[in-house]
Amino acid sequence: MKYKLRGTLLSAALLVSLTACAAGPSAGTGAGPSGGDEPLYGGTITTAAASDPETFDPAACTGATCWNMMRMMFDRLYDYEKATSELKLQAAESFPEVSDDGLTYTIKIKDGLTFSNGDSLTANDVAYSFARVLDPATKAGLAEFWRVIAGSEAYAANPTGLPEGIEVVDDLTIKITLSSPSSAFKYVMAMPAGSLIPEGSGSTIGSEPVGSGPFVLASFEPGKEIVLDRNDSYWDSPRPYVDNIRMLLNVDPDNQVLMLQKGDIDLMGSPIPPAKFIQLSTDPAFKDRLIKIEKPSSYFLSMNVNTPPFDNPKVREAVSYAFDRNALIKLISGEGKPSTEFLPPNVLGHTGEKMTHDQDIDKAKLLLAEAGFPDGFQTEFYAWNVPPFSGVAPQIQQDLKAIGIDVKLETLAPNTFFELLGAGKAPMALDFWVADFPEGSDFLQALLSCASAVPDGTNSAFYCNPEMDALVSEALAQTDPAASEAKYKEASELMLSENPVVPLYFGTKTEIVGENVGGYFPQPIWGWDIGEYWKLDGTESR
Repeated sequence: MKYKLRGTLLSAALLVSLTACAAGPSAGTGAGPSGGDEPLYGGTITTAAASDPETFDPAACTGATCWNMMRMMFDRLYDYEKATSELKLQAAESFPEVSDDGLTYTIKIKDGLTFSNGDSLTANDVAYSFARVLDPATKAGLAEFWRVIAGSEAYAANPTGLPEGIEVVDDLTIKITLSSPSSAFKYVMAMPAGSLIPEGSGSTIGSEPVGSGPFVLASFEPGKEIVLDRNDSYWDSPRPYVDNIRMLLNVDPDNQVLMLQKGDIDLMGSPIPPAKFIQLSTDPAFKDRLIKIEKPSSYFLSMNVNTPPFDNPKVREAVSYAFDRNALIKLISGEGKPSTEFLPPNVLGHTGEKMTHDQDIDKAKLLLAEAGFPDGFQTEFYAWNVPPFSGVAPQIQQDLKAIGIDVKLETLAPNTFFELLGAGKAPMALDFWVADFPEGSDFLQALLSCASAVPDGTNSAFYCNPEMDALVSEALAQTDPAASEAKYKEASELMLSENPVVPLYFGTKTEIVGENVGGYFPQPIWGWDIGEYWKLDGTESR
């Protein structure tokens, strides 16, 4: 998920132990800091976001703003339970019946579900929603996770009908066959791309979203606001509790804090800027409304391995010795921990071992000289134009200059940033990923696989090593978490030996909630679960 900005989620035998960790020590499941134990009805929750959504198409959504919209307007077969990474039933009637070989998933769908246009939700809609993720025309940034479905490659070459591995058994039953076992597939179905849309609606869903979720789109004024109305026909009554959601757009994080302090918004769509964090944490009126959560996330520098001089392994190795990670943590007010490897804590495959290099200016300069750049070189470096990126990027620029790399820093709006990365036009970039599910494949497949090293993909380094991909596939095929972890460790070590990315820090996040919001809890995968929140000035009955 990235703030999810591109982000995407958290594994089976490890699930129980991960649940508590992913939620974080302060992530409650009750009323939250604003109190109110019993749900109230009505009113509007107002939020703010730093940018417009790039689309309302759940298959193509990878940005922060649209990510929040996906949770509110669409259902998936499975979702996450309150402040945990534990799966719960949503559109599915039951959890998958999985064959002994781990390849076939038979899933029953709830009877009586309807889309916001009144049409019934059936297995045909589920099959269509999943198949279009594999259609290259959809430009699904996270399609890599779905390519484990049998026949996906043939379907991508000729996207007609359904892939071989998707079968509609009857109106309320779908059967999915995988090409190889995947311990993560049930989590894949809970990702935004697994959101269910009406059969045949792909050409219009990006601008005219029709879902079966708790809210429906009422209006969208680009650059100004999005308004969602309560779906009165939602199956999970009495949720949602509020009548409307109003999301103000193009509001920078500093102004989001000011608006929340004044009561103009209830929730921030962006992280608290470091300077504001210090202010809020010492303000008696707000410090008790701060909630710190451990979000499994990794912030890193990516280098496009197809762009000279980063096609030279020695150059990339030199860059890996450039950074003072402790200095970076100070710039984000301690909202993170220095990276010791690529996979973050609370994700299967995180070893706790040190795989990163400490700052060593002399060694970095020596490696650059061996690579043919004794006097260094100039290049371009891109980052978001909002905190914490806008604060961290200049320090990265200074660290690179110290080893002889003179970078031109350009900070961009999030959507523009990811368009540039997807087009392969960023030699260096400050990138990040927040877990979509708690397995290493979520990071290694989405960010560094051969399949994701494509235009409009999520592999900003355009790194491709079939050997690493094979190790990840072996990890997914294991039934023993310890065996999976060993394979993920091999994959991480192999990838970091080639330095397409330099891990910088693991993120934590502190959220603040408005005083008039009840039932609040931070969702470690999605961020918000507004269908579960209410306004304290609401009514006792609807």
